[in-house]
Amino acid sequence: MGDDRTFEGKTLLVTGANRGLGAALVEAAFARGAAKIYCGARDVAGFGSALDAFGGRAIPLSLDVTNDAHVAAAAALADIDIVVSNAGVTYMVPLLETTMEGARATMETNFFGPLRLVHAFGPSLDARGGGFISILSLAALVPAHGAELYSASKAAGVMLGHAVRGALPNVAVSLAYPGLMDTDMMRSSDFAKTSPQEIAANILDGWAAGDTAVFPDLHSQYLRDEFVGRPEEVLVDPYALMRDALLRYLEARA
Repeated sequence: MGDDRTFEGKTLLVTGANRGLGAALVEAAFARGAAKIYCGARDVAGFGSALDAFGGRAIPLSLDVTNDAHVAAAAALADIDIVVSNAGVTYMVPLLETTMEGARATMETNFFGPLRLVHAFGPSLDARGGGFISILSLAALVPAHGAELYSASKAAGVMLGHAVRGALPNVAVSLAYPGLMDTDMMRSSDFAKTSPQEIAANILDGWAAGDTAVFPDLHSQYLRDEFVGRPEEVLVDPYALMRDALLRYLEARA
């Protein structure tokens, strides 16, 4: 791929592709000229007829990123140009109420899952000059109130993404930090949210433009601005950054 940041004619793997942002990423990649997409999901039956519209170019793939055998089987598909690491879980439990079991399960999917993908696909992506797009969260930058271990798992993903750049210099890496998104994970929130279709489009356009960090919606852009403008509060009062970014977003959406 080299300096070619287009999706035209490329083959992708999208994990967690059966709903929400994953499904939107598949649609957006085809709209940008992708030739074929392996659509990873723990249960491919969950796709139903959703992939039929793509005329065989979208291939359901049984892929649990916590399963070594599943990831190894996916890596045997040697034609993949771009890996989109999207599969993830939430853990909406306050810090002092978390369990070791819950923490390990969260890290297993949100950190060790992407690490498995890097180990499995890294050498071939590096040889092809491929791409790696990691879907993280605003919660990777500052702790989400009541979901601090979820934030920790996403923050670990940030360091992994940076490490990929150093270890695989021929792989084009973008880390995406979406904010409030209208998906099943955020269904309980009453706040105004951005559609997964808009966020997916902005993530892929950011990668194509060469952005190393992609803030694909207003909420995430406001948090970025607060984070850059008031870095000392990350240590002193991180929740103030999140609150102020959210207020700016809600005012803009009003």
